[in-house]
This record gives sequence, structure tokens and C-alpha cells, in this order.
Amino acid sequence: MVNKQKIKGTTFERDMTEILNELVHNSSWKRVPGSGAIGTIIGEPFLTGDINGSVASIEKTFKAEAKVGYGGATQFALKKEWLDKIREEADGAYAIPLLVGKFSGSRGGVKSFVVLEPEVFAYLLNKITELTSEVERLTSENN
Repeated sequence: MVNKQKIKGTTFERDMTEILNELVHNSSWKRVPGSGAIGTIIGEPFLTGDINGSVASIEKTFKAEAKVGYGGATQFALKKEWLDKIREEADGAYAIPLLVGKFSGSRGGVKSFVVLEPEVFAYLLNKITELTSEVERLTSENN
């Protein structure tokens, strides 16, 4: 018998990988086959997570847990264990943890989203500030 939730999850992982590749410039996002289970079983941190990504201007890679349909079209039940799991997997691979989710059956408005811990969010904003300052410094040196 086909597990509909598994198919829904796999489809979302594939769709989110395409979305991230389209939206994030100079990046590469890939779905981890087997939902990262193989990496967990053999203890290989670089094969864990549902989606792995890299962005040219950020030295750390990204490791994402993908969840769809935990609440339907109008709400989403977020489990702490998902965040703990992806954080542990990301720490093992010196990566940035994130959770991507999708409201199942949503017809309009927000359909999917990204969840970050405050420290991760701050790291990304600080990286942007650092890169912007470096560009401004180099620009002023060349003028």
C-alpha cells in the first residue's frame, strides 16, 4: 500500500528544492534521497536532513528538515523534536539548520515557510551586514 503522507512529503521536498534553487541566487539545493535516513543509519552527517544547500557567499552549508500537512490548510503543528533533530544534524556537519514547512491544501496566501532559531536568523543577518560593510569598504578604497 502506498503511504500518501510519504508521497506528499517527497513531493514537497522536491518542490522546495526547486523553489530554493530558483529564488536563492548563486546557490545549489539538493534533496537527500531516503529523507536523510541513510546518513543517520551510517553516521554520515553530510547525508542527513531532507534538503541540503549551499550559497556562494556563506561559508556554512544549509541543512533543512521538510514537513508538510501537519494541521491542514489553516494551521501547522510544529514539533520541537523536528527542530532539535535538524539542529543536531546541522551541528554534526557544521551547517545552518532550518525547517521548511507547507500548509497542506492551502489555496492562497502563504503556502510554505521557513523556520529558523533566533541565533541562526541573527547569524544570517550579521553575515549580510559583514558582506555589505566589506563591499562598502572596497568601493571606498577604489574611489
